[in-house]
Amino acid sequence: MSFRYGSLAPTAYLRGKMTIWNKKNLFVGEDVFIDEGARIMNTKARVIIKKKSGIAFGFTAITGGHLSIPGVFLKDITNEMKAEIDVDHEMDKDIVIEEDVWIGANVTVLHGVTVGRGSIVGAGSVIRSNIPPYAIVTGNPAKVIGFKFTPGIIVEHEEELYPEAERLPEELIESNFNKYFVSRIKEIQSFLSV
Repeated sequence: MSFRYGSLAPTAYLRGKMTIWNKKNLFVGEDVFIDEGARIMNTKARVIIKKKSGIAFGFTAITGGHLSIPGVFLKDITNEMKAEIDVDHEMDKDIVIEEDVWIGANVTVLHGVTVGRGSIVGAGSVIRSNIPPYAIVTGNPAKVIGFKFTPGIIVEHEEELYPEAERLPEELIESNFNKYFVSRIKEIQSFLSV
């Protein structure tokens, strides 16, 4: 809606003071809530937050990787140096937060990550890799510790909320549940007991 942003839905609510490096690369969907204290460091890549997602206090999104050059102090590395070395823009990648995601307080999301539809991210988590739809994740690095619903309920949920063309395939839902949860149950129990 606003010319300053890539896209800002009229029903999106950005609350309080936040730092956004490049507003034209921020895309915020309908009924999204972002609480104060957010730091969105999106120089060349985009941060895309799809509809009906909520983000608690202290969110950090970093779309660019860190560059180290032998013999140069980190603080002395300029954007020109980075552009010269990173010609394929491998260090700057979009962050996508899918629909109906809840992100807890003080979460950091790093470049190139997609947070799957319907996921829940625990407070203080650092997300360094993609999160499957409807997963519950926590930790640094964030790990899947469960799923919001069983596969059958996810299918029913999708049927209620999304047109057929936008629904996740049942095979993907079942595969994710088995891969990220059922096959790792002992590892998850060990992680949670620490």
